[in-house]
Amino acid sequence: MSLNVQRRDEVTSPLQKSVPVTGIILAGGKSRRMGQNKALLPLGEASLIEHVIRHMRRVTDELLLITNAPAEYAHLGLPMYTDMIPAAGALGGIYTGLTHASHGVVLCVACDSPFLVPNLLTYLVSVLDEYDAVMPYTYKALPSDNKDAPMTLQTLCAAYSKRCLPIIELMLQESELRVHALQERANILTLAPEIWKTYDSEGHSFFNVNTPEDFEKARIMVEHGNN
Repeated sequence: MSLNVQRRDEVTSPLQKSVPVTGIILAGGKSRRMGQNKALLPLGEASLIEHVIRHMRRVTDELLLITNAPAEYAHLGLPMYTDMIPAAGALGGIYTGLTHASHGVVLCVACDSPFLVPNLLTYLVSVLDEYDAVMPYTYKALPSDNKDAPMTLQTLCAAYSKRCLPIIELMLQESELRVHALQERANILTLAPEIWKTYDSEGHSFFNVNTPEDFEKARIMVEHGNN
């Protein structure tokens, strides 16, 4: 299959969500580096996952939570589904979400991304069209965008079509659990930094809280009004 890169001269306009969208939030991690369930940590006036929910509700018509600990999230009032295939990681969570989604277009995010930018999420949906997925990418070389550096696909801030389901099902059957391996099998549109920065100039949508240090940074960002 093909991996397509969108650059500046291919930006579509105007920006609008023209199709119904299901949002799925993956909350299946073990939070080992945090030492406790990071999704429920208080961040400002809401928990970390509640920030994610607030942003996602602005751009989706349906919102699902994929978790193997539904009792911990019952107070959120979201439809919840446990992994259909145990121990399949994020790919299994995406598969479960796509299976239960009511709509053909799905936005997939992680429960530990409190600074999602709705304009970027809407843009991902607006350019999905005939592609199986739309994924922004970043460069591993930091802090500068060295274009000779390897790309990192942001698979958990991405738009997916239900057309991905048979592809992912085959990957799971083959015990290929790397979400990034989709680029070898599916028709994926990748967004260069020069594109996604039009909608999320600082890349806040890709900020994940994995460690106590990350959480402290997130707390400071909230105090400075970045959410």
